[in-house]
Amino acid sequence: MSGRPVLFNVVAAFDTSPDFHRTQMRWLENSNARGLALFGQGFTHRQWTVLTMEDWNLFDSSPAWARATTGTHADKMEKLADPELRAQMKAEEHLLLTEVLGGTVDKWTVRSVGNHSELDKYQGRVVGEIAKTEAKDALDVALDIAVASDLTAEFQTEDVSSNDPEKVSQLMLSPYTMPGISDGGAHTKFLVGGAYTTNFLTWLVRDTQKLTLEEAHYRLSALPAHAGGFKDRGYLREGMAADIVVYDFDNLKSVPEHDSVVVHDLPGDEWRRVQRAEGYRWTLVNGEVTFEDGECTGATPGALLRGGRAER
Repeated sequence: MSGRPVLFNVVAAFDTSPDFHRTQMRWLENSNARGLALFGQGFTHRQWTVLTMEDWNLFDSSPAWARATTGTHADKMEKLADPELRAQMKAEEHLLLTEVLGGTVDKWTVRSVGNHSELDKYQGRVVGEIAKTEAKDALDVALDIAVASDLTAEFQTEDVSSNDPEKVSQLMLSPYTMPGISDGGAHTKFLVGGAYTTNFLTWLVRDTQKLTLEEAHYRLSALPAHAGGFKDRGYLREGMAADIVVYDFDNLKSVPEHDSVVVHDLPGDEWRRVQRAEGYRWTLVNGEVTFEDGECTGATPGALLRGGRAER
């Protein structure tokens, strides 16, 4: 392999296509063998999607679905209730990114119905089960609930990736893959991708023992630093930057563990979904403690990085 790393690619283990990630890993390995420094981010995180028809914006693969879920609130209410448009949506359901959604509409669970008590009977139930009970199409059930709730009803998908630790751990067999997610906070109203580090350590290392702790640390720190072109970050060695995380391995967990909470901490009082974590004792940047037991110390010892090295 020669030259600086030039590209990141996302690979994931899906239950519906078990050979998908193997094909991508072979592509990465063949590319590196030809001298192209390519690395893959493996979606190792057990993550579902929570969506409302008010906010969801990832149906662009289907012209009918994209049309129905764009526009003003009033536009969406009118279009989602339109029988002709619904017929087109049903015909194009196969075009949806069902892997990203965690399955088809019939697999969605009605997570909440807002302040609409008349819809409480649907809360916690799977759309497909409701459809059978009411002898209706699953899409009609989901959209009827969405419209009746004034688009406030929340639907939760199945996990985006696989729940099988054997399949997911296979992503880390390649020397060119690391855990991660590429969206960089693009979909914060729908999922919490940033919890992948804690999930990786607890699920694949501690709980299922599919990977060793040493392998996990390498793939969470040293390999990403190398792939990003950082020359003095990513591992512990005399003379390197003292960027260190000290954690309680036995008590490490995401909070809430299998859910998320909504916080309004973005400009304009905008909101996002977050998971916190417990078990991280100290976070040090350049040798100074920036977080202690989850609390920010106020220290800001970070430095601007240029050309892979810190400016002093």
